Amino acid sequence: MANLLGTLNSASSGMRASQIAIQTTSHNITNMNTPGYTRQRVEQSASRPFSQPGLNSNLGAGQLGTGVQITDITRIRNTFYDFQFRSESHSYGDISVKYDYYKSMEVIFDEPSNNSISSSINKFFNGFNELSKDPNSVGAKNIAIENAKYLANNINKVNKKLESLKENLSKQSEDILNDVNQKLAALQDLEKNIKVVEATGKSPNDLLDERDRILDDLSFKINIYDNDVKVAMQDGKFEQAEVDKLIADNKLSGELQATADMNKEIDGYKGKIEELAKVITSSVNEVSGQEIFIFDAKGDELISVNPEILEDVSKLEMTSDLATELYKLKDKKVTFGEAPNEKELTINSFYNNTIQELGKASQTVIRQEANQSKLLSSIDSSRMSVSGVAMDEEMINLVQLQHAYNASAKVVSTVDALLDVVINGLMR
Repeated sequence: MANLLGTLNSASSGMRASQIAIQTTSHNITNMNTPGYTRQRVEQSASRPFSQPGLNSNLGAGQLGTGVQITDITRIRNTFYDFQFRSESHSYGDISVKYDYYKSMEVIFDEPSNNSISSSINKFFNGFNELSKDPNSVGAKNIAIENAKYLANNINKVNKKLESLKENLSKQSEDILNDVNQKLAALQDLEKNIKVVEATGKSPNDLLDERDRILDDLSFKINIYDNDVKVAMQDGKFEQAEVDKLIADNKLSGELQATADMNKEIDGYKGKIEELAKVITSSVNEVSGQEIFIFDAKGDELISVNPEILEDVSKLEMTSDLATELYKLKDKKVTFGEAPNEKELTINSFYNNTIQELGKASQTVIRQEANQSKLLSSIDSSRMSVSGVAMDEEMINLVQLQHAYNASAKVVSTVDALLDVVINGLMR
């Protein structure tokens, strides 16, 4: 009688275990497309046997098994892949921000094209070549001044777009910092809830998934494995002073570091455009002996054509020799920068060097982005092969669990029939 009841208890434990495993499989399937979800598995072990070993055991030889018990529901996750992913993701975050802004700067400079600064420089000087043939021609003067205006407009357009790009960068930096602080605050709340669940002896799998998802997102924005960053993260919030210090020490990496780096880069190109406008103004005015261009580093327009000449082109005093000298200015070396970093270059050479520098830096970032993206994708694929939910695998598990449940239910049905024979048979 005891053996039959023991078998009934053993079979019912199998049914309960199968039910929990089926529920876990269902949870996996329904969260297959949930970002950051890690597939879960039911851990089982044989429950404590019925009899204890001893010389005087009256239950006969061996130990009677009492069924199965659920010891835990665990996540299938490889922490080494997590470490690899987060070690590389901050590098990708850094490169991706630079990639976007270098591409934007290439669009702003728009080289080579008919609307670019280089094209307008050539048109400006070529206009004086035509003017040298008839220095008193009003039509030729109009063309020369229109070319000067076109050059000034193109320089101002690039300068303003770079300034706008810098403002967008500043806003993005603020948004990234706010996002980082929100994620740090969410991590602190999660840690409290995780500890509460763990204190009960259970595994807070879904909370751990959420923590890993936040850490993954955070790792694109900062280097979460840097010791100085870890110390700053403990407070649950980055203050601007901390950020500035970490950026200065090149500790943050990731998107937040990239915004600071790109801010310096944009400033550098703005400085070169300003220097170009300044040198064009001083050189042209000096050679012509009159104020054709006006330079104002702090004004709305970096460079502009003298409004008096715009209103009346006859005020542009010109001779054939002077026009020729202005035309030759494009091939004449002039001084760029200040001592001790001054350089002797032609106007075209200075600008072309700037564009070549931008192109080289942009191509480097494009290659780095492609390589880092490929590496990160490979690591994530390896990680997902372990922790991701595979529909075919889950369906196979579901069929197996169904058979296991049916088998345990059949044992219960068999024991029920045997007990019916014993109990009701005696009554007859």
